[in-house]
Formats: sequence, structure tokens, C-alpha cells
Amino acid sequence: MTVLTAAERGLCLDADCLHLDVPAVEVAAQLHTLGPVLTRTPASHAWIEQLGCYPRSDDISEAGLVIGDDGLDLRLNLRAWYWMGMSHDAGAGTYALKVFDRHGRLLLCLMSVPESALADWAQLYSRCVERRPDFAAKEPFARRELLVPGLVEEWAAMSNVHEHFALLKRHGLTRYEGNERVAPHFARRLAERSPVALFRQLAGSGLELMLFVYSAGSVQIFTGQLSGLQAYEHRLVFEMPATALAAATCFSIEDAVEAQTWRVHKPNELGGVTSLELFDAEQRLIVQVFARRPAGEPEQAAWRQWLDALEAVQ
Repeated sequence: MTVLTAAERGLCLDADCLHLDVPAVEVAAQLHTLGPVLTRTPASHAWIEQLGCYPRSDDISEAGLVIGDDGLDLRLNLRAWYWMGMSHDAGAGTYALKVFDRHGRLLLCLMSVPESALADWAQLYSRCVERRPDFAAKEPFARRELLVPGLVEEWAAMSNVHEHFALLKRHGLTRYEGNERVAPHFARRLAERSPVALFRQLAGSGLELMLFVYSAGSVQIFTGQLSGLQAYEHRLVFEMPATALAAATCFSIEDAVEAQTWRVHKPNELGGVTSLELFDAEQRLIVQVFARRPAGEPEQAAWRQWLDALEAVQ
């Protein structure tokens, strides 16, 4: 697994990166041909990387659903894939495919490994052209003051946690704005603590977790216990081996100025689901954490007890 600093993550568009002039849905449909690959989703102050194979499935190009037999777990938002580029290191025999949004932010990166189907990587690379991207400047962040009458009641009426996405979309709210407007009934901001300190505590809990790392074009998911902790200055890296629940995974979290931690509850028919959500100073989601919850089963009591203890020290 590759460990990147924040500065290195900013150098995403290599000088020799060529434009892959192929529709995103077509690229997604071909990912299964590439064999084992490293897939990395970068987020604000965090990233996740997994080694696995994309399954051959229409769900990938139609709905962005990636559930590999080896535990590779992603949800792709192909509509946000604005520009794709590929690079090839002939000396090392490696390839990389990078996906950017219209503002030039890296959304997803796939990298070949020695066991990859390199002939298929080469075939995809042969479709590249020399064309530099025309990225648009991003508007500076501005906090919005919104009134959403009835949101708490609509939130309370949810019977499935996935209704949350439609609820936010209907009212034009971001995830952070939704949390603010249902507080304190269904969301509470916890005492200030660094993401690094929080994940040290999570790693020590022994709980089976689900980590969701978001970019606009990809949500990558790890399920299992945090292990293989490596501590760096202002940053933690976890190296998890492959298990029956997840592909081999590397997860990195770094401290963020003015990071906020929220405890969020979403109702469902089994007593609800509780998440721990970390946001940065621009209200961008850093990482979202749930307890592992097999389908059809209620949330782990131990997870809520751990969250109660976390709140109690405020």
C-alpha cells in the first residue's frame, strides 16, 4: 500500500498524463478486465486504498455498484467523472488511471500491480490522446443559513436509512446542513477532538466497523476491525489484511484544523442506525463510521455504549 502526504496528494496530474477519451460508463464496464488493482479514494484529510478485482457486472456501469468477491467495495458516481487521465511508467511496467471532477479535484485512482492484466491496461492506455484538461475554478466556501420547516418530522418518519439521501436532495441540503437542522433531536455535535485522537480510540475499541470514505465520484468502504496502526506526525495509517469481510485495505486519517465530530441517528424499522461523522472546516465529510451491521439485524449495542462513553467525557 502507498502512503501519501497531503502535499503529494495535491500533485495528482502528472506531466505525462494522457487524456482517456472514453465515456465514463464504458470505462467502468471494462474495469473487470484489468485484474487485481489498487483502488484509492481520496477525501478531505483521509484516503482509503484497497487491493482487489472489479467484478464483471452491469451494476458497475448502470448504478456504480462495485461489490467484489474479494471484498473490494465501492459506489461509483459516474456523473461526477469529468476528466480521466492515464500514465504509464515503461521502465517499471506500471499504469495508473486517475479520475477528476470539473474543478480538477482527484476523485479516484486505480493503479496496476505486477499481478494485473497488463495487456488490458495497455489496450486502455492505447485509447488515450494528448489533451490537457480545462478545469473550472471552484467557488470559495460560504456557510449557508437555511430554514427548513418540518425537516425534523420528515427525518423522524424515515423507515429506512437510505431514505436519508432523498430527504437531503429534496431540500437541497448537504449532509452537514442536514445534521445541523435536525440537532439536537437526531444529531449532536461532540466535543472538539482531533481525528487522529478519535481514531486511536476507535482502534482500541475492538469493534467491527464500517468506514465510508467519500469523494464526489466514489465512496469506498471498509468493513472490519482497525488494525496495523502506524503513527506519523499528525497522521495515522492502518494496514488491514484481507479478510472474509474486506479486501486488503490501507486507511489514512490526518488531523484537520477545526474538524467537527457529529453523532447522527437515522430511524429505521430495527431501532435506527447511528453514525460517527467527521467534517472539516468547509463542512466536507472526512469519514463516516458505523458499526458493522449484517442485513436484517439491529445495530450493535456495544457501538451505542461506546458512543455514550465518548459523549460522557465532553
